[in-house]
Order: sequence, then structure tokens, then C-alpha cells
Amino acid sequence: MLYSKYCEYVIKALSYLSLYGKGDKYIMVREISENTNIPYYFLSKIFQDLASKNWVTSKKGKKGGFSISVDPNKLTLMDIISWSDGIHNFSKCILGDKECGSEFKCELHNKCSYLRNEITDFFDTMTIKDVAEINRQHAFAHKSDVLNN
Repeated sequence: MLYSKYCEYVIKALSYLSLYGKGDKYIMVREISENTNIPYYFLSKIFQDLASKNWVTSKKGKKGGFSISVDPNKLTLMDIISWSDGIHNFSKCILGDKECGSEFKCELHNKCSYLRNEITDFFDTMTIKDVAEINRQHAFAHKSDVLNN
């Protein structure tokens, strides 16, 4: 895709937390790891980074874990991608021309520019809550398929 594995894991983890770790509900890293297929030790590091960004809060102890501390309806995929990977990935010329832009345009500039704008608009409007809801519906549909077969 257009972003790193680290960014993918951040999106999956925050999506999971937006469904299950709200308010006073804290989720252990082990549970998130098992339910999202994110390697445990990598996820632990991700949560340290997310805590320093203040997107999650942590609580120690028996009922401890992590909880989402930002409004999932306002946190967009572009916010996450920009924070984790930087936005530069969307502005690079597909042919590697350093001068491609408003003055000089490569052969693919117009087509790529349209696609880049569509992708950027998607990432700007898709929130973690949207992703979580899609994942929830997908998981429910998948469980229904398994139970019906």
C-alpha cells in the first residue's frame, strides 16, 4: 500500500481500541495482539509511541492496559500516516523526476495527480471510527459465514 507496516499496525491497533477500549475500559496489549495479528513486542513499542503522542492512555495493574484517548470520529488516516510515515510519500513523482510539479510535468503527471488527489481525499476523510466500523462489520459477516457452513 502507500504506507509502512508500522502505520498499518497503528491503524489496526487504534481501530481495535476504538471499538473495545473506550472510557474506563482498558485492553491489554496481549489481547490486541492476538485479535489483530500484530506481533506482541512490536505492538508494545507502538503503544509506547502512541502514548507519547497522547492518542492512548495506559493503566497498570490487573485491569490495566490501553485505552484510546482521542476522539476516533476526528482522528483521520491522514493524521496517522502523516505522523508515522510523513506525507512526502504522496507527493513524489512516480517516475522519480525531481522537478515534476506545476512547472515541469512528467508524462504521467496528470493521471497521477488525479489519483493522488483521490487517495489524499480518502485518507483525509476516513476516520479510525470508520475503519473500526468496517472491521466490526467484516468480522461479524465472517463469523456468520463460519457459523452457517
